[in-house]
Amino acid sequence: MEIRIKVPQNVSEELAKLIAETIASRLSELRWVNEVPKSSELTEEDALELGRRTKKGRGEHFERKYISGG
Repeated sequence: MEIRIKVPQNVSEELAKLIAETIASRLSELRWVNEVPKSSELTEEDALELGRRTKKGRGEHFERKYISGG
């Protein structure tokens, strides 16, 4: 697969290289994220429940931190 991005001429070669490296790194992370569940023993319902608990916990954390002043 090939991805091409047109970078304006006024953008330095260094910045263009950084953009390309960032995209390649992100694609690598996404491939890894897609591979992890294949070896997981969690059921779909287990994963959904874990997501719900995580979301609730993060919500409570931010509520304490920003709303309750804690």
